[in-house]
Amino acid sequence: MHDSIPLFEIVILLLFAVITVSLFRVLRLSPALGYLAAGTIIGPFGFSFISDIKTTSGIAEFGVIFLLFIIGLELSFNRLKTIRKHIFGFGSMQVFVTGCLFTLFFMGLGNTTQAAIIIGLGLALSSSALVLQVISEQGEKSSQIGRLSLAVLILQDLVVIPLLVLVSILNNHNTNLAEALIDAVVKASICLTIIFTAGHLLLRPLFRFIASLENTELFSATTLLVLLGVAWMSGFAGLSPALGAFLAGLLIAETEFKPQVEADIMPFKGILLGLFFMTVGMSLNIDMLISKFLSIIGLTIALMACKTLVIMGLCRIFRFNLATAIHVGLLLSQGSEFGFVLFSLASENNLIEKELAQILLVVITMSMALTPLVAHLGKKIVNILEKHSISSTETMIEETIDLRQHIIISGFGRVGHTVSKLLESENICYVAIDIDSFMVARERKLGRPIYYGDTTRIHVLKSLAIERAKAIIITHNDTRIALQTIGTIRDLGLSIPIVARAKNIEQVQKLEKAGANLAVAEMFEVSLQLGGSLLREVGVSDHEISRIIEIFRAEDYALTRTAENEVNIKA
Repeated sequence: MHDSIPLFEIVILLLFAVITVSLFRVLRLSPALGYLAAGTIIGPFGFSFISDIKTTSGIAEFGVIFLLFIIGLELSFNRLKTIRKHIFGFGSMQVFVTGCLFTLFFMGLGNTTQAAIIIGLGLALSSSALVLQVISEQGEKSSQIGRLSLAVLILQDLVVIPLLVLVSILNNHNTNLAEALIDAVVKASICLTIIFTAGHLLLRPLFRFIASLENTELFSATTLLVLLGVAWMSGFAGLSPALGAFLAGLLIAETEFKPQVEADIMPFKGILLGLFFMTVGMSLNIDMLISKFLSIIGLTIALMACKTLVIMGLCRIFRFNLATAIHVGLLLSQGSEFGFVLFSLASENNLIEKELAQILLVVITMSMALTPLVAHLGKKIVNILEKHSISSTETMIEETIDLRQHIIISGFGRVGHTVSKLLESENICYVAIDIDSFMVARERKLGRPIYYGDTTRIHVLKSLAIERAKAIIITHNDTRIALQTIGTIRDLGLSIPIVARAKNIEQVQKLEKAGANLAVAEMFEVSLQLGGSLLREVGVSDHEISRIIEIFRAEDYALTRTAENEVNIKA
């Protein structure tokens, strides 16, 4: 009975994960690279602590499924809509151009057209798991680099659907290539329609019913059921299970249960994703790497260089700056985890020679292992290029060209920094601006989308794409600057919502009279929170404290606005 559970393999995986990743952390290297190194050490081509990758690959595949589910949760259809241009425009062009180049290259090496197309499109994909991990580690989820990388990865994940179906269909040698492509797209469309329709109709009622039972374990079980159920449905239909997980997350993101689902699923994601990276490392065939060293290294360099150059070229066509072009190009230069599935399936169906498939798998592994290093190099290059351009309005224009429905934070002191963290937790795009050049330089090195400038000037506001922004929050403690900024915005004829920070109730009146939709009195709010903390200490319930605070807040702000109206009437 116990033999059916690979306990020894799991213990070895966890032991080397802890040791290697801890060492990489001490050396300030990417944990993802640590997982890859650990897998190489313990795998069948290393010290053979684990001789059969299949015993752990099934567990590791859950890491990718959970990752794509989390990505779906963080997006929502509204956010997809704001970046649709770069998903279907930039992303489609990247896959098409890169796929064509690699297809022509492998046709030139004597492969069949079918094999060359599968290889070309397979190598055009990048690793969602690895890139998103690196972006998160570098703190660039909210930056233009993070937004553009995510858009490309979403399109690539969508491309996996027809690709996997195409490989299965091409196994029938009598099938015409054009017919196979059409058939793949039709099957994918039917499956997606069923998943979306069923999700919209059933998910919200299901979670409402489960939540009404007030059992956290049952809610967690339901979350896992939905996640794995949709992934299974997608796989059963011949599509990618990871894509099914992504769609499940996207559907749940539209419901009010998203925060609880995220809390339930997050503990599973990290460890399973680490196991996936270790499995990738275990698949690195050292013997083949040595015997065909020059060919593999040449293909790896060609893969990463070609993808980097194509992405850089497209970035410039889409009017992104050079720093963003280089960084995104290097970030997305590796092969994809889906390549392992795609090329293995193609080899089993005799569409690709087995030896070539093995070489491609080693090339993908090598490129993934190099990704944290080239991503770090990209960040260094960006810092060098931006060193002398912090105050440039051209930089702001170039880095906000893709933004829609974003939030502008004017002032990035303690208050502005806290607001940015709240927005990041909800995956809401924002840009920040401040006149402290040293702080701006420091925060940009950390990957935050912040710029140097004065929001009382019209050209600075326009450089932040204020005409496309969803709202602006002014966090300066200098009321004069806040009033001038509000006046500048209203002089532009924009009705954008403005939230402003005030020192006291009296300043609330001035700011709202100037055109702010809402002004919040800092001293008054602090006193309310202190009073609430006191009430909590003496035994008053949280519900009652919230009720009392809301009453006092409403009354005091109402008195201020009433006084303002009376003054206006007398005038």
